[in-house]
Amino acid sequence: MKWRFVRRGVLFYNQSIPTYYDANHAQIWRKIEQPDAFLQAIKAFYQSKSLIPRIYLYNLEENHLCIEALEKHGFQYEHFVNEIQYWNGEYAILPPNPAIQIERVTDANMEEALAVEMSIAAFGEPSLIKKAFEQTYHSSHFTYYLLRLDGVACCSANIFVSGNQGRIESVATTENYRGRGLIGYMLQHIQQQSVKQALEDLWILPISEQVANVYDKANFNRWAPLHQFMRLLKGRAFKTFANRLK
Repeated sequence: MKWRFVRRGVLFYNQSIPTYYDANHAQIWRKIEQPDAFLQAIKAFYQSKSLIPRIYLYNLEENHLCIEALEKHGFQYEHFVNEIQYWNGEYAILPPNPAIQIERVTDANMEEALAVEMSIAAFGEPSLIKKAFEQTYHSSHFTYYLLRLDGVACCSANIFVSGNQGRIESVATTENYRGRGLIGYMLQHIQQQSVKQALEDLWILPISEQVANVYDKANFNRWAPLHQFMRLLKGRAFKTFANRLK
């Protein structure tokens, strides 16, 4: 996956997997002063790469003019609410578990980490998961981690770093190993790595109240929900490929 930073957000794109929404969208969180010119530029950018323009628009209170302009520019939309959680800098107290081993994903264990992700139905089609994984794995902005329990690879996650900001993504646990509190150990390991990298902030987005509760225990504080619009220009209905935790 590639990206381009703009004044109002960031443009993600990956021409090798054009139908994978998480890899191809504009994420906009600042106020748009000139919506028509801005949206025309977004459309031109994605259409020049033979991609469907998609926008995740935040900060709706200040972007009502942009919302109106989206309609005029032929975008369809879906309104949904998404929470975001922020690590408060404190570690949760976890009992020692010598059966747990967490390692960075390398070429030697990449297939095992990929197998964990591909086992999660909510992530999407396995072929798309594989393509997305291979792209992000080789990016310097992403670092993947794999957790083993008694030697068995059963949990994976990655952190996306841009500047001094980090976001945990693709948290996954295979079905037979859910409910054992393994995610807490994985999250704490990534928290420790973020401190070593001197990241200023570490974020994570839950997909449900149940998942948010898991992140609560790892000292990820909740912020007010973000109201988003997912806009598709002459596209199909929006489908989320989101983290799944139980």
